Amino acid sequence: MRSHIFLSILLAACSDYDIAGGDKLVPGADDGTAPDILVDPALIAFGQVEVGTGLSITENVTVTNLGDAALEIYGMRLDSDYGAVYTVSAISSVLVAPGATSFFTVTYEPLTAIEYGARVLIDSNDPDEPQASVELTAEGVAPMILLTPDDYSYGTLDIGCGALQPVTIKNAGNANLIITELAYAAASVDELQFDANLAVNGALPWELLPDEEVQVLVEYTPLDDYPDEAYLSVTSNDPAQPDAQAWQDGGGRLIGENRDVFEQPIRGASDILFVIDNSSSMGNEQASLAANFEFFAAGLVALEVDYQLAVITVDDPEFQGTARGVPIITEDTDDVVAEFIAQTNVGLISGVTESPSEMAYQSTSSGGDAGPGSDFLRDDARLAVIVVSDEPDYSPEEWAFYLAHFQGLKADVDDVVVHAISGDWPSGCGDASATDKVYQMTVETGGLYLSVCAADWASHLEALVEASSADLTSFELTEEPVPETIVVRVDGITTTVGWTYDAVGRSVDFDESHIPDGGSTIEVEYALQGDCEG
Repeated sequence: MRSHIFLSILLAACSDYDIAGGDKLVPGADDGTAPDILVDPALIAFGQVEVGTGLSITENVTVTNLGDAALEIYGMRLDSDYGAVYTVSAISSVLVAPGATSFFTVTYEPLTAIEYGARVLIDSNDPDEPQASVELTAEGVAPMILLTPDDYSYGTLDIGCGALQPVTIKNAGNANLIITELAYAAASVDELQFDANLAVNGALPWELLPDEEVQVLVEYTPLDDYPDEAYLSVTSNDPAQPDAQAWQDGGGRLIGENRDVFEQPIRGASDILFVIDNSSSMGNEQASLAANFEFFAAGLVALEVDYQLAVITVDDPEFQGTARGVPIITEDTDDVVAEFIAQTNVGLISGVTESPSEMAYQSTSSGGDAGPGSDFLRDDARLAVIVVSDEPDYSPEEWAFYLAHFQGLKADVDDVVVHAISGDWPSGCGDASATDKVYQMTVETGGLYLSVCAADWASHLEALVEASSADLTSFELTEEPVPETIVVRVDGITTTVGWTYDAVGRSVDFDESHIPDGGSTIEVEYALQGDCEG
């Protein structure tokens, strides 16, 4: 302020200055005199300075008037946004007499690891150089974190469909970056999930050299149609950005909802067809079956199975019990064990062509003893075919033909299961061969294939009764669900324990201790799985 007052007095007293443009003074043209500015140094190279140490560097700049008229400094400014890095002091005098000097200082303190190029611009009344400058160069030494992408939108995805987005953490600085902590904040941790990829990146802390980078993963799977947002926070030794953040957002699109209702049977029903090999080599095996059937019968009682049993042979599709007046054995049959033993005493015949699949096919075909419309085949019962043989299956058709027939008898293919007690697969055991076609059907239906050479047939029959009984634990859904949206109610009460979702069978499966009681109503509600490939 004092300099400006002095300048005004001086101009009022002298005639060598004229007013140009009404507000700036220029040298008077009468005597040919003019100011001439010289700035020294014209370049200040501060070099590299470590960030965060509090270290700063100050350099002096001298402004000399080489002319023969007074030099007036109108103003000084930086031509960049580095005002927080470079500090320019006020000039010691805004009016510099001919041959005199004025000065100011420039102080540099870096904030991060970049090259700071700038100029100090000096406006004056020098007619030849109205704007002089001092070029400034410097570089901060520091790690510098760079998150890519730092703001990402998954858009709108069908509910249940996931999308994976990597986030790259890079050291864009010129000193080692040390990452000490990763934190992920999401309103719904089930929908936006973070994976630090530790199997690849190793445990924290991570030390990244300049230009080195790592990737972490964020997966988004919307479970409802509400918008979702989350962010990754990365803590490091970057002095300018010690807690860097990368944001993610997205939304879900509901394709539809479904509600399946099931009525639990009072008792599970099973129709069990035994196919017994009656060839001359089966004496011991028939005896073992008869001697241990009591374990099978006891298992039926223990599981409260509403059962029907029938017996045929590998060369005859008719029920063995028909001639005895008991074609079908049920829980109402007098002495179930004795009757079954009598029916499985089918004799030993030389020259039998073992065709268990064909005989079971004929028996369960229209007009057969176990066919549609017969007393044996019930709509609400599970069909179990149990083959006991020590020879290959010489049935004329391929196994897939027979399996398709058996499964076609039921509205739900899971209501059909095929088991076998036969020679070990694939090479047999002792003198017993594997029953090949039957083996393939056991695999496809999830049945049991047990060794005919085993000494312990009791455990065989105990396992068979459980595997042949109607499944009261599993409820197949009519549509593909989003698993996380499944809500299960038993008699109107929501239950969150005691059941799991089986994606392969598309079913809700209860564990043994939580099987709904007979007569219960099971409701399953869920969001429909969207088209994740589209």
